[in-house]
Amino acid sequence: MHCMKKILVLFFVLLSGLAKAQQDPQFSLNMFNIYSVNPAFSGSYDQFNALAIHRSQWAGFDNGAPTTQHVSVEAPVYFLHGGAGISLLNDKVGNDYTRGVSLSYAYQTKLTKKSELGIGFNLGFIDVGVEGEWTAPDGTSGANDPLIPTSGTNDVVADLGLGLYYRIQEFYIGYSVTHLNQATAVYSDNTRTFNFKKHHYLTLGWKNDVTSELVLRPSMHVKSDQVSTQIDFNLNATYGEHLWGGVTYRLDDAVVLIAGYNINKNLKFGYAYDITTSDLKSESSGSHEILLRYSFKMHPRGKIPTHYRNIRYN
Repeated sequence: MHCMKKILVLFFVLLSGLAKAQQDPQFSLNMFNIYSVNPAFSGSYDQFNALAIHRSQWAGFDNGAPTTQHVSVEAPVYFLHGGAGISLLNDKVGNDYTRGVSLSYAYQTKLTKKSELGIGFNLGFIDVGVEGEWTAPDGTSGANDPLIPTSGTNDVVADLGLGLYYRIQEFYIGYSVTHLNQATAVYSDNTRTFNFKKHHYLTLGWKNDVTSELVLRPSMHVKSDQVSTQIDFNLNATYGEHLWGGVTYRLDDAVVLIAGYNINKNLKFGYAYDITTSDLKSESSGSHEILLRYSFKMHPRGKIPTHYRNIRYN
């Protein structure tokens, strides 16, 4: 009976989500993954970054809970006066999936010795569709219902995003828009259309060296599709060369506990656990997210590298 209750809750959440939920996937470790929503950060800070994230949302739901994987690589491209990158996304909720690939370029220029401006765009393709046959909570199959998409139906559309950021010393702020072209996907069996909506992002943060060993990094991540808005307030701390962690408050949704370990100067591991505070808290035992990032400093040929800590990553 309790299992059936969970399935019914998820079923109605997914139905309502088709009408009003934000379409872009949610990440709790967003402070390490700004590039995924803002192409202006491609190759910023003279740093190569390869990142992989896996998220399992709403643990405790037996079927259909959202799962997301994101992989990206971005690095400076000095002869283009900026940076470039590629990202891959796989997002699944129930039988519905969204898969995407995008390429990005950013132009970055020094405004002063201590400030920098970046402007970037990404262009890619998104595949939306259905995998597996739809089944109602009572076990009834939807295979013969003409209004329910059949397994394998999909559509692929082009997708465009734009972004910019400004950095001065230890502070950065960025603004970006995803799905700028607002493409419409028409499923191949003509049972459904999927209208992508523009999502607006505001990100900001700074670094505060409290002591020679302790560094604090407050940040904020705002996501809005002009119907609903999600706001994350983050506080991360790094102690010494290896240990880091933090806490996030996601307005009206969750408290997130974060822990991580720098395996060496190039390789970072992170984990986030969402404690649900919304109406789903009685049915969900939280969400889990893991991150692995490999990075190293780069510099133009003939230029002596400057040694400073990246205010977004370290």
